Amino acid sequence: MRMYTDPKGEAYEQVIDLAIRNSECFVLGEKMLDGVGRSQYTSELEALEPFLVKSIVIQGDIMDDVTQIRNTYRSHAFYSAGTYYFYRCCEESGNLLKQMANRLSDWIYPNLPEDLCFLKEDGGDYLYSVVHERMYGLEVTEEEAIDLMDQITGLFLELKAHRDLDRLLDDAIKHKTDWLYISGHGLTELPERIRELTELRDLEIFEQDLYRLPEGLFELIKLERLSILTADLESIPASIARLKKLRVLNIQCASSDRPAPGYRAKPKDKISLNRIPPEIGELDQLEQLTIQYTSIHELPPELEKLKHLQILDLGMCMIKRKPDFLNNMKQLKYINVSQDSLWETIETEQ
Repeated sequence: MRMYTDPKGEAYEQVIDLAIRNSECFVLGEKMLDGVGRSQYTSELEALEPFLVKSIVIQGDIMDDVTQIRNTYRSHAFYSAGTYYFYRCCEESGNLLKQMANRLSDWIYPNLPEDLCFLKEDGGDYLYSVVHERMYGLEVTEEEAIDLMDQITGLFLELKAHRDLDRLLDDAIKHKTDWLYISGHGLTELPERIRELTELRDLEIFEQDLYRLPEGLFELIKLERLSILTADLESIPASIARLKKLRVLNIQCASSDRPAPGYRAKPKDKISLNRIPPEIGELDQLEQLTIQYTSIHELPPELEKLKHLQILDLGMCMIKRKPDFLNNMKQLKYINVSQDSLWETIETEQ
């Protein structure tokens, strides 16, 4: 069963204890062969040495070996060449794992060996992590998951019960999640209680009927990434300026999470989103701004204030000419301001 996000702090420690009790061994990987780049975590490997059961090496040019090992152990741990270390599960080795990291996502190169996974005695994962893919999971039933979530605040598992939005939000708020994906609930508006997700840093919403953004959304002052996919959007409120830590803003209209036969997106000129508020210039941490398929006719000059912006993507908008002030934004690595394409860039007229 997948986790929405990886447990941290006390929840991480409780999950490690749980995995130690229910697993035979745990696996850590070095995806760089021959210990290249190991210097930052040599001491951690030395501390774990007394619990080492075995290690295996998968050569980089033999992908069949990767497949064979993955199938043998039925584990997410093995997906590339590298050296993999198997350690005995016991209280002492578990204590070391708790001392070395604060959350599952800490297990990533170059600071630590990668992708902590716990293997059951009869094979298969009990707990797995693939950190660079943000994949974390616990092999338990729905009933076991509900019990564990009651016992461990910060363990936020993807339940079938989360098809009910109120239940999803109840659990997200309780477990203080920093990541949430909302889709398939038929929403026209987000509930105001979204403001209670005070630890949220990454929010993805894919709801084709979502039309209006509530003020409560802009109280999530820790947000770093906001992605909204919908068929049509009324506006980007001026309150966007309150999200001072936002690094990525992605809005895509003409999106459908449940397209019926014959579904067609609105014509671009009928999309309600027709302007970017000048308050966007207050997001001084913004690195990526993507707003696609809209009736936006012009860019606010306040964009020039965004000194960290590297990607500006306004594909399928209604801007006829790239404004000259964009030429002053030398830090931009990619610019797409196009009426008819999601990837072409129109040039400044000379």
